[in-house]
Amino acid sequence: MILKMKFREIFLAKCLVVLFSCVKGSADKDPKVYGIQNSSVFLNIPDFKVEKQHEIIWLKNSIHLTKGKGSNVKYYKDRKKYEMFTNGTLKIDCLVEEDSGNYKVAVYSATGRLQVEKNLLLSIQEIVSKPEIKWICSQKLIKVICEVKQKNKPALYLLQNNRTLSVNGPIYTNGTWKIEYPPKARILTAKFQCEVKNDVSKRTDDQEIKCSGPQDIVLIGSIAGGSIVFIIFLALLIYCIRKKRAERYAQDDETPMQIQQVDDELKYRELSQSLVHAPQKQPCQQQRPPPQSQTQYQVVPPQPRPRTQLKSPRHMKKRP
Repeated sequence: MILKMKFREIFLAKCLVVLFSCVKGSADKDPKVYGIQNSSVFLNIPDFKVEKQHEIIWLKNSIHLTKGKGSNVKYYKDRKKYEMFTNGTLKIDCLVEEDSGNYKVAVYSATGRLQVEKNLLLSIQEIVSKPEIKWICSQKLIKVICEVKQKNKPALYLLQNNRTLSVNGPIYTNGTWKIEYPPKARILTAKFQCEVKNDVSKRTDDQEIKCSGPQDIVLIGSIAGGSIVFIIFLALLIYCIRKKRAERYAQDDETPMQIQQVDDELKYRELSQSLVHAPQKQPCQQQRPPPQSQTQYQVVPPQPRPRTQLKSPRHMKKRP
């Protein structure tokens, strides 16, 4: 029983030692500072308040950059690029990739005693470019591609319906970083998002991809062919119907004309027959005018006689 308790205490003590060493290692790790290319960055002294009597020295990879106390500052490098403030903060302008590296700051008291010493790891990065989503839909394969054109290697992620996909890469070819995702489904309809980022910037591109796949392509082709054949057949049918109607209207227009022609022919025949059977007229002989002595009588129609009214017998008796 005693041995068991001792074993537990020893095991617990070892765990505490390991945990303390891990915490101490993480605390002693140099802090990282990120700067954007062609811009400025400020390097501060972590967890320390600088006073006027303190002397501050900044170094990069063991090379002196600045040394100062209060407002008196000495510059060992380009004055336009570096600037140190009274609180010990170091400003670096016009950042380039060569400015990346390990920076060290040391603070001394008025008696020359070292008060604090810190290391900072500076990383200069460029703003990422806008990514682009491309896809390939063919009878043999379906592939979704996320690419970005830039020099430094970025962190590329491809998401499908807000879910991060597991892909290999990125691969660098001709100034372009890209990752590829070959979906297993033969028919693909989904929303994809390409995300590229680093420690100083982040940009995305969204695309909705509709890839019908090989089987669907054949089906669409057959439907399209059938539709074309149906349209051609329908056009021919309409043409034939219109042609038949036009011929029928032409026949209907010709029938009255034929009837009129027949009537005209019959009338002409009747007229010619009547002229043949009619008695021939003798030529008129010129008659001499009668002599002037003879009188001409004109036949006058008889004039109507007026009706006579009969007298009444009463009037006849009164007459003497």
